[in-house]
Amino acid sequence: MIPPPLRIMKNWFLSGNASIHDRARIPPILPYLLSFMAGLVVNQSNSYFVCAIVLGLSFYFFIRSIQSFSILKTGTLVFILLSGWMYPTNTPTHPDNIVHHIEEGTTISLQGKLFTPPQVLEDRTFYFLEAESISTKRKTREVSGRVRIAVYKAHDLLGSGEIVRFQKIRLKVPRNFKNPGRFDYRTYLNSKGVDLIGNVSKPESIIRLGKFELPFYYSFTQSIRGKILISLTKLFPGEEGKLLQAMVFGMKDSLSPKVRQAYIDTGLAHLMAVSGLHIGFVTSAFYFLLLPLVFQLLYRFKPDDARAGHSGKWTAFFCLIPVLLYMVIVGAKVSSLRAGIMVSAFLIAILINRKSSLFNALISAAFIILLWDPQSLIDPGFQLSFVAVAGILWVIHLLSEMGNDPLSKLGDPPWHQKLLGVDSQSQDFVIQSKLKKIFFSSLLISFTVFFATLPVLLFHFHQISLVGPFLNLFLVPLAALLIPGVLLVTCLGIFSQGIAMLPALPFYYLTKIFLIIPQYVSELSFSSVYLASPPSIWIWIYYSVLISGGYALLNKVQHKEISPAFKSGWLLATILSLSLLIWPRMFHFPENKLNITVLDIGQGESIFIEFPDGKNMLMDGGGFYKNSLDVGKKVIAPFLWNKGINEIDYMVATHSDNDHIRGLDSVLDLFPVKTFLTFSENLAGYRLQYLYSKAKEKNAKLISLKSRQPINIGKVQITPLHPTSKTQHKGKKRVVNDLSLVTLLEYETFSMLFTGDIGEKVENKLVDTYPELKVDVLKGPHHGSRFSNSKSFIQATRPQAVVFSSGYLNRMKHPHPKTLNRYKQAGTNIYRTDLQGAIQITSDGRTHSIKTHENL
Repeated sequence: MIPPPLRIMKNWFLSGNASIHDRARIPPILPYLLSFMAGLVVNQSNSYFVCAIVLGLSFYFFIRSIQSFSILKTGTLVFILLSGWMYPTNTPTHPDNIVHHIEEGTTISLQGKLFTPPQVLEDRTFYFLEAESISTKRKTREVSGRVRIAVYKAHDLLGSGEIVRFQKIRLKVPRNFKNPGRFDYRTYLNSKGVDLIGNVSKPESIIRLGKFELPFYYSFTQSIRGKILISLTKLFPGEEGKLLQAMVFGMKDSLSPKVRQAYIDTGLAHLMAVSGLHIGFVTSAFYFLLLPLVFQLLYRFKPDDARAGHSGKWTAFFCLIPVLLYMVIVGAKVSSLRAGIMVSAFLIAILINRKSSLFNALISAAFIILLWDPQSLIDPGFQLSFVAVAGILWVIHLLSEMGNDPLSKLGDPPWHQKLLGVDSQSQDFVIQSKLKKIFFSSLLISFTVFFATLPVLLFHFHQISLVGPFLNLFLVPLAALLIPGVLLVTCLGIFSQGIAMLPALPFYYLTKIFLIIPQYVSELSFSSVYLASPPSIWIWIYYSVLISGGYALLNKVQHKEISPAFKSGWLLATILSLSLLIWPRMFHFPENKLNITVLDIGQGESIFIEFPDGKNMLMDGGGFYKNSLDVGKKVIAPFLWNKGINEIDYMVATHSDNDHIRGLDSVLDLFPVKTFLTFSENLAGYRLQYLYSKAKEKNAKLISLKSRQPINIGKVQITPLHPTSKTQHKGKKRVVNDLSLVTLLEYETFSMLFTGDIGEKVENKLVDTYPELKVDVLKGPHHGSRFSNSKSFIQATRPQAVVFSSGYLNRMKHPHPKTLNRYKQAGTNIYRTDLQGAIQITSDGRTHSIKTHENL
């Protein structure tokens, strides 16, 4: 007997077309998976709104699936929710973990074991060391934990099974750039078990201490992987071999950045992540290769079993072996685990004569992976993998339901059955061998994956490939031949390179197609677009439009009436979804507030200003030494996209140091810039001249700033104070710090001074020229250098707050302790990006507030 409240809710949920048959189709584990995910959402992000929505879906499917109230089932649902909520994270808690015994930035000696081979990139090599002990001048201590060590110079590579000591190394906790919309680098490394990171600049400080015996799992998998990679490298030299390492085994480390970016731009990056496609290719290839052989053997030794159709069962059993072996070779990746579990479940279902439920297999795979690694929930690979497969299965479900319409069984088959070549009598989905059927089914799957994964791609990567669905039509069928074919000839090459050389030849030339086409298409201007993030509510509107539209189409095919209210609501939701996608700040109205954000970009500077009238400005763009990290693309752009910014109204560079302007180069490629503010050409230097030229090519309007002549942006006035028209620059290559652009921003009674990298000499000049230079907020000169921020300058500006943009544990020790002491003595509030992340100053023209982001 169901209690009255639950009975009322149950009747409401089951109203309309709901039936026992509907309940039977709901995977029984689905409500429990959603409940666990709801708990994990709170555990990992404290997002109670998202938790409430996911929990609501869990409760919805739970009510629809039960036929009678059960305290046990309800209690289990609540227990699983609480389990996800309190699930232990990867934060090191053991007292011996190395995290608890190092002082960041200090030099120590680190000893440990290498269980895995190095990760070799173009400009560095990564080692993953299982720490055993650390030593300082005073003592040696045994520790545990995993450390990722980067070696930047050429050296004799270390191998797995070695005991190593790094004599001089500085370790630190992985750190995020603490800006809204940032990539969670720390969680990413924690998901790989990394507790600390460190760099080695002198390879001679690496000392080999001996070898140890690897556990069987490591030695077995590395032995197989090593032999296969040696065989592949010999059979497929050059770029073709590097591409095949990525496509067949998901090993992208040695792939050139140009090729990798081409695959991202063209929407083909999934071919480099071992997923359902890859394992499906391998399974299908082995199944069709083994089936005739198994049939012949059965027919010879057990003819009755052959006549009974048992050859398919035996083939399925033997296919489990290459599937599991392939999973071992590629490693424990979310996409391969999900696909492996699903394919294994399907093969086992064939063995035990049970019709497989792919939805159940998918949900079971998700549950297993989340139990194994809860942080997979926020991993883009996990989300893309499951959303893509769920979308395909849902479309197949809709087509299956369309085929159940009695009218579709009369006369000529309807369009949806012709599309996939479905036999209207059997209702079994069998893709016919005709090219037309293959083409249309591939087209359907390609666009299904595109639309299903669009929100994940948009919010994580902000890049959408416009050519991907069409390229997939052509290249995925070829990949179905290439991947299992290369795997087979590579395994053959382990035993005989000579025999494998001939069958490898056609695959070698086929690989050239996968090298040439993506790189060519990616050069086209329309191959992909970058889009800002719409409001979070857009995700729910978007999927509601897709799902309700799919079921509306199903009702139409089944000749069921669709109400006018539904049609109007669906059309309105569709228009709203498209509008928010194109204009993400559609409902962002000017609030008569000024927002200034000093971004956390490491050792450098970048400031984003949002004016009360809705316009914006980017001042400087940061930059790393030798562009080891593209700050513009990896740090600034995600911040802007997260705010819904698709274009920049004003851009300005204060001077030509790399740590101020390098990132602007990428920003100019990713965002339309309306106006670039410049100053005298003889003060710009060659780097700024290049930026001016590029901005002009991108159709930006160049406006020259003149000293003491303010520009007005709405109610905000920005006045250049330095350099003046009389300032001269003798050098040709580099503009010195003292020629940095200094500007005063005023909004009614609020003021802030931007100082670039000026030194004490210019500070004194400004004090003499502008004796009444008092401001509310000061951007600290030269990141807090002790040769800037003089007492006289602090006394003249008398800021309530000073903001320093500097890198965490930077080698210049910015902001310097002496500088900090000067501001403390003046009673100024100090804000630092290296400790507090992005610093956001908000003003209504009279008062102001400051917000930090140290918890990101």
